[in-house]
Amino acid sequence: MFDLSRADWKFINTFAGWFSAAGTLIVAVVALYIANRSIRPKVRVWVGHRISIGPGSKEPYPEFIVFGIVNQGERPLAISQIGWKVGLLNKRHAIQQYEESMSSKLPVYLAHGEEATWYVPLDARVQPWMEFFAKGMLMPNYKVSCLTLRAQFFSSIGQIFSVKPERTLIVKLKETCENLARSS
Repeated sequence: MFDLSRADWKFINTFAGWFSAAGTLIVAVVALYIANRSIRPKVRVWVGHRISIGPGSKEPYPEFIVFGIVNQGERPLAISQIGWKVGLLNKRHAIQQYEESMSSKLPVYLAHGEEATWYVPLDARVQPWMEFFAKGMLMPNYKVSCLTLRAQFFSSIGQIFSVKPERTLIVKLKETCENLARSS
């Protein structure tokens, strides 16, 4: 057949074992990838500036930094802490305190599709939160700090979910830092 000798066919048939071994390896790798993908937590996280407006509310409206997370994975997830990270080489970390009466309690356990939010009031202290945060975390190199600023959500299994704050929050933080730099 095809004008090949018996020796040629034997040589061609030696590749069958190699092809079946390669196919088995590919199938095993794909199966492990699919299994590992379903084990990993999948979340959507955000941090941004919000104002609270309700019936009968008057200006100035209360302002908040809101941390939010939604479990989009199939497995339950426990979040134990929220915080911040800033810097490239000399990283700084901070744990964020929040308004407990309006926020989810930590640790929070999230099944598929469940959401948790934490509200940080901007005016609930003697020194406004923006100034306090800018002085403690962003100054003196606030331009680099604002570029590298990330909010973090810490899970109970040691996984950290990081997200860059929304643009409006970054702009407000830069403005606060510029005012602090001018007044110094």
